[in-house]
Parts: sequence; structure tokens; C-alpha cells
Amino acid sequence: MSESDIYWTFVTASKYAGSFYQAMGNAGLAADPNNKRRILAAFPEMVATYGAASRLHQTMRAGVAA
Repeated sequence: MSESDIYWTFVTASKYAGSFYQAMGNAGLAADPNNKRRILAAFPEMVATYGAASRLHQTMRAGVAA
């Protein structure tokens, strides 16, 4: 996953997830690169739901999601 993909995964989660994943998205946005990868490795369902392959991620990244 590229740094851009990681950033947008956290942005998408922080905006559209439930409260736990919103908090993890915000933590990821504040984390250093090593801890960002640790968060994503610990929560593969976050990557599956809000990561680069998800439609929500793609629309958010394209500026379509509101």
C-alpha cells in the first residue's frame, strides 16, 4: 500500500466508520509511518472496508463522497 493509499484509508475511516474505526482513523492520521503500518496490520478488516480497494475509499479520494 502506498503512503497515499494509507493516508486515504485513514481519512475514509475517520469520516465514515463507526466510532472505533473513526478513532483508529484519527490515530492513524496522527501516527508516524511505522505506527500507521502497525495499525493497519492489526486491523485488516479496516483495510478491507476503508482501504484502496473499497468503493468508499475510491469515491472519497476522487472527491465524490460528501
